[in-house]
Amino acid sequence: MKPNNNLLEIPNINSKDAKLNKLIYVVDDSIFNKDNYSKENFEHLCVCSGGTTSSCAKNGFTTLDLRKNYSKIHLDKESNLVTIGGGVIMGDLINHLQKYNRSFPIGLSKLPGAGYILTGGVSPLSRAYGLAIDNIESIKGFLGNGTFISLKKNQINSKKQLIWEAIKGAAPFFSIITEIELKTIKSNPIKVIEGFVNLNELSEIIKLSEEFPENISLQWIYAQKIYIYIFAEIKNDLEDKKTEKYLMLLDKFPALEKNFYENFNKINFFPKELNLYELNTNYHSEVISLLGEDLKNNIPSFIKCLNEIMKSKPNNSCYVASQQLGYKTKKLNHGSSFFVHRKSTWKPWIYASWKKNNLQEKEVALNWIYQSWNKLKSFYPNIHLAQLHNHLNSHEEELTLAFGNRINELKTLKNIFDPHGILPPL
Repeated sequence: MKPNNNLLEIPNINSKDAKLNKLIYVVDDSIFNKDNYSKENFEHLCVCSGGTTSSCAKNGFTTLDLRKNYSKIHLDKESNLVTIGGGVIMGDLINHLQKYNRSFPIGLSKLPGAGYILTGGVSPLSRAYGLAIDNIESIKGFLGNGTFISLKKNQINSKKQLIWEAIKGAAPFFSIITEIELKTIKSNPIKVIEGFVNLNELSEIIKLSEEFPENISLQWIYAQKIYIYIFAEIKNDLEDKKTEKYLMLLDKFPALEKNFYENFNKINFFPKELNLYELNTNYHSEVISLLGEDLKNNIPSFIKCLNEIMKSKPNNSCYVASQQLGYKTKKLNHGSSFFVHRKSTWKPWIYASWKKNNLQEKEVALNWIYQSWNKLKSFYPNIHLAQLHNHLNSHEEELTLAFGNRINELKTLKNIFDPHGILPPL
């Protein structure tokens, strides 16, 4: 174990500013020694795979940083399966795959690590290829009691089946995953229609998007203004013609521009003009991600609600954004993962930040998140637990809304495989 001098260089400013107890780089037996985790202090291990979550480091806690020793990437050119370490950053993954004209459905940011995959993994490509967890072929790692596990899809006995399902969506609560084998996809050209729109235009575009085929998806963000991305993968000339029929419907929105990209890897989402605060070192932040089905006839009432939320935001750092799921995410692996809300079409998230060390601003910003969440629950009743919030009052409700009827199974796994509570608590 190496003593920490506050040298954890990560994207999330909350965690970067934390004064750690210890910083560990290697998964070995000492991690699972219960003497290292004093119940009097309620300490557990924080795990950093990419460092985009506010839970990867906390004051007085120990962090396991997987990025240093678990960052290998290897593509098998015959099977097109890629094996990555638990500390691989998604941007590094697709950079490596691009050398071989392959890709993987990462999210809107290239900064997250393997935690993006293990908590579900929603991508603009998900409608065509499923969630990131749907593309897992095998895993290696350790359960919270120190037991080594190696599981391969289609080679799992009945005793290990529940562990395999829970790894896909709830891994951080009872395991440390050091290696993942993934299916990759052919790297295809991408058309993106993007630009600023107003609320009425957003309403029309959401309505159009709920009829999109699987190779087209909508992403939008409402910060100080509304910016949208309509993302279309082009596999062949026939699909290009079909896609154009849908994209032509967007010609009536004058501010939107069409851009053509050689592949997914070339796209950078969210332009600088939005002036987002994620990487502003003077601000701390939190984000809550929701899940819900088609809006259909509720689009006007949702737009009205969204407008009310944005009018009440406490500062310009706050925003609401959304990604589109559907098609393959609804069809794949029913019952075989802990991402239970397979009927979901939309994953919106609510983001707020505040000047660090300003407790009054923090309280106001968190209240805005919770008030906004309550307003959106009628449209998006469930949670995508991409961020762990055991340090917030909402943690228990988020768990229930994230795992639904599988929450008791997760608690059972936690009791059996993490009896000393080394990993994040339920």
